[in-house]
Amino acid sequence: MSDRLRFPLSGYLRSGESFHRNVLFEQLLTTLPADPTVKVQIYNAEIAPGGYTNWHRHNGTTFFIALQGTFEAHASDGVLIRASAGDVYSEPAGKVHRGYNPHSELPYLCIGVAITPADLDHVTAVSSPS
Repeated sequence: MSDRLRFPLSGYLRSGESFHRNVLFEQLLTTLPADPTVKVQIYNAEIAPGGYTNWHRHNGTTFFIALQGTFEAHASDGVLIRASAGDVYSEPAGKVHRGYNPHSELPYLCIGVAITPADLDHVTAVSSPS
């Protein structure tokens, strides 16, 4: 198994350092809900080798940190996103898709953060793409 398919969580300190912040994502955003109150969900997820998530859509802004393996977000009109260990990405709100792990042996692992208007569920399951 390739080490480049695993995101290193340590080993960033230089000689003499006691702290190091490894910035993975920094960007101005226009996609956050404008509501004064939002729901925030932080979770970890795993997709089996060759496995898929269900068809779904996110109802707010999402961020993912790929920790291990490879990932593709598939929509009815093609592949939306490709990511591998160490990548940070966002899946578009409202776009019906499903996640796929194209690796034949290695589970895909990630940390997800969802920021959603308070009156909506973070994710809505969809029976099939429309």
